Amino acid sequence: MKKIKIKDLSFAYQAKNPIFTNTTLELQFNEITFLKGENGSGKTTLCRILSGLEKNYSGSILLNDLDLKSVSFSERAKSIIYLKQEPLSNVVAATPDEDLILWQHGFGKHTERFSELRNKVLEKLRIKHLKDKPFWELSGGQVKRIGLAALLINYDKYWILDEPIAGLDNTLVRIFIEILEERKALGKGCLIISHKEEKFLNLIDKNYLIENRKIETLAKRKF
Repeated sequence: MKKIKIKDLSFAYQAKNPIFTNTTLELQFNEITFLKGENGSGKTTLCRILSGLEKNYSGSILLNDLDLKSVSFSERAKSIIYLKQEPLSNVVAATPDEDLILWQHGFGKHTERFSELRNKVLEKLRIKHLKDKPFWELSGGQVKRIGLAALLINYDKYWILDEPIAGLDNTLVRIFIEILEERKALGKGCLIISHKEEKFLNLIDKNYLIENRKIETLAKRKF
């Protein structure tokens, strides 16, 4: 089973204010890992490091035995997909339909098989009627759903999710939780960062907290 092993990670945007100092974490691709922490503690920074958007760190991050610092974005995208917190930051095209074509990897981009999958995903998230609308005409919640659709097109990859249910109505939250339940039953994991831990309690395999520039397992803490 694939895993990401973080060892002795240190990172700072400014030398005098480190975000992480010699911290260690292991993410199993068949487990749902939950990570929380105060605003500014480094949750989104960790996502950016794992996705390759930040490389100026010390320590090691291995995908099995592969050093992620030396891996290209295209190679990383074969195993990992990152859904950012801000909806529009996930957008890479003019319309949802064009966006999902660019998000997919592993299909011929215009094959009948991929078209069927794309339509199925848009229907599941109740946004098929929006597929040809320009993003600037969509609400934040609608744009967020397009990001969730990109996840479903990349179903077999490891998902890194930064506040994935922020901006979703209750119906979409339930649908997304059902998607995670289905993935868990199939042994497919993800990293979830959220302030709404209660929504994921029945799904979490491992629970961590970022605090004082370290990542600590909550199983060892007493509250």
